[in-house]
Amino acid sequence: MAPSLDQLLWAIGQQESGGRYSVVNSIGAVGKYQVMKANIPSWSKAALGYSISWQKFRDSPSLQEKIVRYKMNGYYKKYGFRGAASAWYSGNPNLSESTRSQPGGPSIKGYVDSVQALANRSPKNLKSSSSSSGGGGGSGSVAKSAKETAEDYGFMLTLFNSNPELKKLFNKAVDKGYSPSKFQAELRDTKWWKTHTQQQRDFLTLKYGDPATANQKLKDAEIHVRQLAESMGLRAGPGIEKKIDTWALNMAMNGWDDSRLRWDIGKSVSFRDDVRQGEGGEAIDKLHDVAYNMGITMSAGWYADSARAIIRGTGTQQDYEDQLRKQAKSLFPGWAKQIDAGQTVADLANPYLSSMSQILELPPGSINLFDPTIKKALTYKDPKTGASAPKAIWQFENDLRADNRWKSTQNAQNSMMQVAHQILADFGVKN
Repeated sequence: MAPSLDQLLWAIGQQESGGRYSVVNSIGAVGKYQVMKANIPSWSKAALGYSISWQKFRDSPSLQEKIVRYKMNGYYKKYGFRGAASAWYSGNPNLSESTRSQPGGPSIKGYVDSVQALANRSPKNLKSSSSSSGGGGGSGSVAKSAKETAEDYGFMLTLFNSNPELKKLFNKAVDKGYSPSKFQAELRDTKWWKTHTQQQRDFLTLKYGDPATANQKLKDAEIHVRQLAESMGLRAGPGIEKKIDTWALNMAMNGWDDSRLRWDIGKSVSFRDDVRQGEGGEAIDKLHDVAYNMGITMSAGWYADSARAIIRGTGTQQDYEDQLRKQAKSLFPGWAKQIDAGQTVADLANPYLSSMSQILELPPGSINLFDPTIKKALTYKDPKTGASAPKAIWQFENDLRADNRWKSTQNAQNSMMQVAHQILADFGVKN
C-alpha cells in the first residue's frame, strides 16, 4: 500500500530541509519543502486566494504547510506517491525510475526512493502533528492560534483586527468553528466585502499580511505617478505631494491605469506665467503655431483648457487644431476651400506679404497675417456682389501705392522720376 499524502509531505519536508521552515538555500529555494521563490506568488494565489512574498512564506510555517499541501495534493491525486515525488524534484512525474544524475543532487529515482523510505518510517500520529503545524489536519489536532485560523480563512489576523465588522465576524467564526468555505460565505455578506473591489481586498490583505511588499508596491506606484505627472507638465506646488500619494494609492489599490491617472492628474496641471512644460506645454506650443499660421488669436485660457483636455485624454491635438481651422474659415470665408484642402492662411497670404514687402520696402518678416493691410486684403468682399473673394494681386498692389507709406519709398521716387522724364520727352526735351 502506497504511503499517504501526509506521509509524502512529511518525507519531503525531511528530505529537503530536515523539517526546518526558515531555510533559504543558495539557488533561491525557501522553507521546509524548498519551494523556489519564483513559484511562491502563483502557488499562494491558487492556494490562499491571494499572493504572498517569499519572505512571508519563509516566516509563516502555517502558510508553508497550507500552500505546499494544496500543490502536493494535486500531484498526489494525479500521479500517485512516486509520480508526485518525481514531479516535486524534477518537474516531471514520469521520471521516477530515471537513474540519470541531477546537478547538485541524486538521480530522480534515488530521490524518490529516499522519500519513500522516509515516508515508510514516518511517525504514527503524523496527521495530528501535521495539523498542529498548520498543515490542515483533522480530529485530535492541537487547537490552532487565532493567527493560524485567520490564515486558514485566507486572510491575516491584523486585517480582521483593523475593522470592527471583520473582527466581529472572525470571533463568531472561531466560536462556532466555521470552515473556510462557511467563513467565506459569511464574509461575502458583510458591508466591507460589498464596498471593496477584489483588487482592493487583495491589496488590503497584502498590506496587513505582507506590509513590506505592499509598501514596495506603493513606492513603485509613486515613482510611476511622479514621472507621468512631470511628463504631463505638473509643477510642484501646495498640496501636490499629497495628491501624488493619493494617485499612487489609487494605482496600487484600485488598479488605475495611465489613462485614468491622466484624467485625474490633468486637472491639477496649470500653465501660469506663460510657463509651458511637459506634454501640456508642447500641446500649447503646437496650437500657438497653428493659430499663428491661420491668423487666429485665442485667449490664454483657451490654450490652457485645450492643453489640459489633451493631456487628460478628453480631447486630441487634432480636435483643437480643427477648431482653429474652423475659426480661420469663419474669419477668412473667401479662402474656405483652400483651408479645407489643407493650406494655411500663411500659405495663402504669401503673395500679398511678398508684394507688400517689396512695394513698401519693408524688411522681410516684419509683416504678418495680423497686419491690418494684409488682413483687409484677405477678408476682401466684391463691391458689386458683396461676396467674399480673394483680392486680385494687381488690385492689392495698386492699393499699396495709394498708401501714404509708399510716398517715402525709393520705389515712389523712382516712379515719379520716370513720369517726369516721360513728360519732358513728350515735350521734346532731352535729358
